[in-house]
Amino acid sequence: MYIPKKYLEDSWEHQEPVIRNYPLATVVTNDADGKIIANHIPFFLYIDPETGKKYLQAHFAKVNPQAPSLKEGKEVLVIFQSHDSYISPSYYAGKQETHKYVPTWDFASVHIYGKSRVIDDAQWVRKQLDNFTDQNEKKREDPWTVSQAPENYVKLLQKAIYGLEIEIEQIEGKYKFEQKMNAADIKGVEKGLAEDGIHEVSKFVKEANERS
Repeated sequence: MYIPKKYLEDSWEHQEPVIRNYPLATVVTNDADGKIIANHIPFFLYIDPETGKKYLQAHFAKVNPQAPSLKEGKEVLVIFQSHDSYISPSYYAGKQETHKYVPTWDFASVHIYGKSRVIDDAQWVRKQLDNFTDQNEKKREDPWTVSQAPENYVKLLQKAIYGLEIEIEQIEGKYKFEQKMNAADIKGVEKGLAEDGIHEVSKFVKEANERS
């Protein structure tokens, strides 16, 4: 991934929230003929408490055409991306003095590389389903759990899916939130985004520049 120095985010402290808060990722592989295949799959981030190793865990349909390439156990690319937004030149404070501003786009992205492991084990898949569901239901007043669905129904659905695990071997992080601009322009973008109702990106702009 192309990452200008100002936008490099190599801290796990800031990479991890992008993975956990935006779990729907793009999984990129090559098939036997070298053709690029991509699918969108939500992941659960698992950190082994004993070894500290990090894994992306998921499930996908057995009929997915990407299954053969994932079964090869070769290196895959998984792309996570935060909320993002168009940045209007009108946000910048300096525009009042000069028109030397153009639009841009702000976002955070985390690219993960690792070898895929396809798992056809009902117990492992059930654990993954539980972990992912619990993670996404925990903020609800009355969280739903997989156990609330009829057991026979869950087992029937599980027969149609594989488990997927990718040990994280390499991470690239990019936070592009106006770090190249001066303080007044950064504040203008933060304010403009908030006024336009794009609060998540406004928060990213504020937080990224408080520590840059």
